[in-house]
Amino acid sequence: MIICAGESLIDMVSFVGEAEYTPHVGGSNFNSAIALGRLGAKSYYFGAISNDSYGELIENSLRHSKVKEDFIIETNRPTTLAYADVVNGIAEYTFVDEHSAGRMLDQTSLEPFVNKIKEAKALLVGGISLQAEPCGSSWQWLIEQVAGNLPIYFDANIRPDFIENKKNYFDRFVELTFKVDIIKISDEDYRYLYGAQDFNEVSKDWLHNGVKLVILTLGAEGSKVIYDNGKDVFVKSQKVDVVDTIAAGDSFNGGFLLHLDEQGLLDRESLNSINNTQLESTLSFANKVASITVTKKGANPPWLSEINK
Repeated sequence: MIICAGESLIDMVSFVGEAEYTPHVGGSNFNSAIALGRLGAKSYYFGAISNDSYGELIENSLRHSKVKEDFIIETNRPTTLAYADVVNGIAEYTFVDEHSAGRMLDQTSLEPFVNKIKEAKALLVGGISLQAEPCGSSWQWLIEQVAGNLPIYFDANIRPDFIENKKNYFDRFVELTFKVDIIKISDEDYRYLYGAQDFNEVSKDWLHNGVKLVILTLGAEGSKVIYDNGKDVFVKSQKVDVVDTIAAGDSFNGGFLLHLDEQGLLDRESLNSINNTQLESTLSFANKVASITVTKKGANPPWLSEINK
């Protein structure tokens, strides 16, 4: 089983010229779980879901996409809303998140799941669930409990509005480079954290800390992986007509994890000996999954049948 742990929410999406917002289920970690389920993986979503009407939409979406619900924490707190204004395919977000289902998760709620997570094939973490408080500290605690037992994939996916203290988040990010096995970060998020510092040099520090693969996504240009003390492989993105970029990176995560698994590489030992050809194939597949997602409105990762067309 592959577990995607973190936030779920409702994206209220509006394109330029539209008078209303349309609700779409979303959330970075949730979207990756949906992508994995639709691609045929044994996918599990781990997080808090409200018992309000939006929470019902979220749970229905999980079932429709064949995602398992064993790790769901039910709560009376409200669902997070993300108002997404889309201009030229790019979404600008405004969040309504105070005292929400995901934000108020505490260590006590997560603790019963620790031993079961250690039995999983991989754990995906990141997004706003590691940026906001108090949930950020709770998820960091969970990562520390399971680190070393299974591959942990960390997608930074930064939303500055959730980071009340940039230094504290930066310190958390650095601490996680000693705990996780795969880091994915966009060029934009890297600049937010590290400014003009050379990416290749910083990524070598992460590899030295124990990270096995560093993924840098470059939007429409493509993506690359740095591994094995500085080797790298780059794959261009497919050119498509973009409707919006919502969930592109989340879908990429699902595609990347699934393809590693299908090659028998989704374990900590195999990640240490992965080669250029395997990584190029994995990046190509992940890019294809993301490229289909951006041709649709909202967070709507593709089904396996769409990939195989």
